[in-house]
Amino acid sequence: MREKEKGSVRLRMVNFWYRLWHLPLLLCLSGLLQWDLCYSQRLVQIQEGPLYRVQGYPISISCNVSGFKGPSLQNFEFRLKKSNVDINIISTENQNFAYAMFSSRVREKDIEIERLSGSSVLLRIKNLLEGDEGDFFCDTPNTDGEYLGTYEAGTTLNVIKDTLVASYFGSSSQSLSEGDPLQLECQVSSETYQHTHLSVIWFVHSEEDENPRPIITLNKDLTVKPGAGFEDRYRASLISMDKVEDTTYRLKMSQLQQSDQGKIYCKAIEWIQDPDRSWTQIAYKTSSACNVEVKRIEVGPDVDSFSVYMKASKGPLQVGDAVDIHCSVKAQNLGHLFSVTWLKNQKNVAQIGSSGMLTVFDSYKERENAAEMRAVKSSHTDYLLTIRSARTEDQGQYQCEVWQEHMNDDGTFRKIQKQLSSPETVNITPKESDLTVVMVMKDSVTEGDTLQVTCSVSGFKGPLSVSWQHKKDSGDSFSDVISLTHEGVMKDIGTRYQNRHVQTLHSPAGNFTLEIGASATSDSGEYRCIVSEWTVQSNGEMTKANTQSQQKAISVNSVESLMKVTLKSRTTSVPINSSIELLCTVKGPKVSLGVRWMFRPPNSTVQRNILSIRHTGEISWGADQRNYQLSVQPQPSATILLLIVPRASKQQEGQYQCQVDAYQKYIQKAMKNSNPLAVTVQKPVSKLSLSKLKSRMETTADTDAIIECSVLTTTTDTSRLTITWMIGSQMLLTMDLDAVVKFGPTAGLEMDQRICMKVRQKQTFQLTVHQVRTSDSGQYRCEVDEWLQDPLGDWYSLEKKSVSTELVVKEKESNLHVKKGNNMLNLTKHQAGFTVDCVIDSQSSDNSAFEVTWFKVQEEGPVTIFTARRDGTLHSAINDKNLVFGRPLATHYKLTVPQINPTDVGQYYCQVEEWLPTANNWKKFASDKSGELSVHVHTEGDSKISIDLFGLTLGITIPLICFLVLVIILLLSRKHKRNSDQKKKKACLWAENHPLNPVPKGTSAARDHS
Repeated sequence: MREKEKGSVRLRMVNFWYRLWHLPLLLCLSGLLQWDLCYSQRLVQIQEGPLYRVQGYPISISCNVSGFKGPSLQNFEFRLKKSNVDINIISTENQNFAYAMFSSRVREKDIEIERLSGSSVLLRIKNLLEGDEGDFFCDTPNTDGEYLGTYEAGTTLNVIKDTLVASYFGSSSQSLSEGDPLQLECQVSSETYQHTHLSVIWFVHSEEDENPRPIITLNKDLTVKPGAGFEDRYRASLISMDKVEDTTYRLKMSQLQQSDQGKIYCKAIEWIQDPDRSWTQIAYKTSSACNVEVKRIEVGPDVDSFSVYMKASKGPLQVGDAVDIHCSVKAQNLGHLFSVTWLKNQKNVAQIGSSGMLTVFDSYKERENAAEMRAVKSSHTDYLLTIRSARTEDQGQYQCEVWQEHMNDDGTFRKIQKQLSSPETVNITPKESDLTVVMVMKDSVTEGDTLQVTCSVSGFKGPLSVSWQHKKDSGDSFSDVISLTHEGVMKDIGTRYQNRHVQTLHSPAGNFTLEIGASATSDSGEYRCIVSEWTVQSNGEMTKANTQSQQKAISVNSVESLMKVTLKSRTTSVPINSSIELLCTVKGPKVSLGVRWMFRPPNSTVQRNILSIRHTGEISWGADQRNYQLSVQPQPSATILLLIVPRASKQQEGQYQCQVDAYQKYIQKAMKNSNPLAVTVQKPVSKLSLSKLKSRMETTADTDAIIECSVLTTTTDTSRLTITWMIGSQMLLTMDLDAVVKFGPTAGLEMDQRICMKVRQKQTFQLTVHQVRTSDSGQYRCEVDEWLQDPLGDWYSLEKKSVSTELVVKEKESNLHVKKGNNMLNLTKHQAGFTVDCVIDSQSSDNSAFEVTWFKVQEEGPVTIFTARRDGTLHSAINDKNLVFGRPLATHYKLTVPQINPTDVGQYYCQVEEWLPTANNWKKFASDKSGELSVHVHTEGDSKISIDLFGLTLGITIPLICFLVLVIILLLSRKHKRNSDQKKKKACLWAENHPLNPVPKGTSAARDHS
């Protein structure tokens, strides 16, 4: 137990010492680690954001790296992150680093990297686009041998709209005199949501000025600064600029001078303060100008109070020699104040004011700063202008202009009168030199490409400078493009080229190259390079020794003039369900293309869009994209845009055309339409065949006629059929693709109920005409249309096929027969009467109905005496006798004439009409008549003979009648059941024992009998 306790104590001691040293050890290790991190750790820093810049203007983003190992010249890569997608922009190491979105802009140097040092660069974008907004990252590839520190840094760039406005609404021109006041106003405003400041500058640009001269500036911090040459008048309060209200900036010039003549305008600049507290120019605008004319004050007649004399250096002067121009003022009153101005070719060179202040004008200001020229007042009346190193442009006509002035109480000077000296001409000849200039360039370039002009210089000994000039048309004057000094500094970029990529390069061999990026058609014309050779004077200053120039014309061809678009195809006539391939070939310069495929159906004037591809790659469909395929095939000399219709249908038959748009830097340069190309889509050849019909079919009336139309073969197994039955040129009925049967106008309501069509088996179509009539006879034709479904789901028909037959309907043969026996009957007027029997021996149909009429033959012909109609109605034509009708059997009709009188003599017979039922009516089918019964009525003289004859006849007839009655009773008992139904259908009127009262014709006998 004790040993265990000792062991436990030892463990606790070890744990105590371990905890005691644990904390110092951790602190020591942490310090070493932090010291190691702070030593030689790479750090990439980018300009702090967020940055706000205006669309359409240049921007720059700085990036630098420190704490790195390896070479002093570090490489940089810039990326843009949008929607979590990294897009490469530009790299100092890899020329192919940029993605397609930026590659063209990098090639055209719209985006470039300017190296400030081995570890510091500027990303420059000359024309900021809306799509450039996002997170910019600057990366530096590792050159340290190990990864330690940060290798990238990011900042956010926000692209805002250009809302800056600068406008001048005053008179476009003013004509004033020297000493007159001038006041102009400029409206400047900005609608941006960010906090920005504005600065406003008033400029004057005369014909003598190479560049506009600033008159006065209101800075972004609201401080006012006069321009060079206007300081004295600003200090004398003769020039000022005031801000009136919020947007108006007013320029005041109290006393105009001759040098103020020219175009005066204002320029507004918008500034924003970045997170690093620095102010950055983000936009600028220039207003329209007011053309100000300043007239000289004419000298009055009393100018003899003083006179001016001028004397210039004489003798042959060469470039580099000194030129002295003396001005002397002779005045009777030496207390006058004078200001003296030297003029060359009527333009100001230098001026010594009444206060003794020197003012140097225009380009002479630089020479005065370089001590090449000075002007001094050598005595009270003598003034000297010295040009120490003359140039060829210094030659010309010189004069001295002297103003007599008076000082006002406020210290300002008022001009009184002036005097001009006589002019003197100074000639300066260049020194002999072997300097020669030869211009080399292409005769033409394509719009958007870099325009390069090279001047090859030879025969020079000293440093060279070059000035490039351009004129568009032969009648125009040359304007400045850019200059390169003998010290290698580019300057004097012309107004038209301020916002363009223009540079001039100088090779050690003496060649000067002018480069104008993204050339435009307006850059066509003549270019002139003016090369000057410089020498070193004894005082160490550089002077221009000789100048040579050369000029040559170049043409900038527009993209539209060079672009050609043609549409062709090898499949202009294809069967349905085959593919169509259309090739739109675009030849011309390498630019971004957009294409629109158009289609016009046959017999239509309206074109429809199939699809459009923008130059940015976006595709918009005007048709169902499942029916088309598209591909682009770039080739060295052309671009082929291929449109494929995989499975053509009749709907895709028509005229196709492609329209191509050309873009450079998101600006449309051309739009060209191809030739229209007609494509026909052909139906397949029909394989439909029908079975032949008999040329003639005969049938009898009141039967069913059946005509079958059978399809033997079809073009495809999926074909569908429409069947039309015709009689002559009229349609009876038709069955459409959905098996819906419709009757034609020929059938009519009655015919509709008698005709029908059935489909037997698969492709046999049966026409049935029920209860045919003779009027149904005619030429029956079965027309079959075969329909196929195209790839778009539409049904189209092939060639129509038909078969025909002639249907002949004949009437049924009549079986009607009426008993024909002729009888003779001799009667006396004392007998009761006589009966005319009408017995039907046979009939055509069990459904026959009969109409029986009794006739009496007279001299004028047969006369109707009684009719029993088939509907059971009775009609008597004799009004003075009661005729008795009887029908003991269905086929036995009898008519009894009672009360015999002599007028009853004659021949009697009956006529039977047989009627058969049709679908909706009854039809008279046959007619037959009986034999004749001759009736004779005897008078009393003949009575005995008649009695004897009557007795004889009676003796024979009575036994015969009894026998016949027994036979009839037997037959009736057997046929009673069979005839009971028939008696119900037929209207039988038994009237043997009831006399018929005669009624007028048309009155129902049945009604009178009742």
